[in-house]
Amino acid sequence: MGIVSFCPQGHRIKVKDSLAGKKGVCPTCGARFRIPLASVEPPAAGGGATPLPEAKVVSLDATIAARLPRVLLLNREPEPARPEAIGSVNDVRREPGEEEVELVVEEVRRHPLIAERPDLAWCLAVPGGTASEPMSADAMQAWLDSGQATGNELVWRADWSDWRPVAGVFPECLRR
Repeated sequence: MGIVSFCPQGHRIKVKDSLAGKKGVCPTCGARFRIPLASVEPPAAGGGATPLPEAKVVSLDATIAARLPRVLLLNREPEPARPEAIGSVNDVRREPGEEEVELVVEEVRRHPLIAERPDLAWCLAVPGGTASEPMSADAMQAWLDSGQATGNELVWRADWSDWRPVAGVFPECLRR
């Protein structure tokens, strides 16, 4: 019978039942979307935005919460860059009788260029090659810490207008 669905841009797509719940690509616009489990109605005319799902607040163990990445809130100015600690929890509430858990704290050191704007995306490329997918500041720092930088690579940050050589941006992080 098939499933009738619509991509985020509103293009009608009919797919086989066996693809229900899987990710698909619109053949018209290339938008990626999840194929619904059953046929859906066309989006409302006028291009109105689909409301976002509501979040549900749940209890979370402090040791698990300490390992989760920080969340940057939208429509707010980013906090000034400061060394972050993995494993620290500021406000831990315990139930009566619950034992206290000691957390291991590891310092995360970032290169000053990464620390000044940790909210921006980074890309890497070799001259004449294709650029990497955008990566987070943490991923960029991990790449630098891995010792893979040779100096031939080019790096780009979301607020820069052009690519810059890694040797000029991160000279102290080059493989020797």
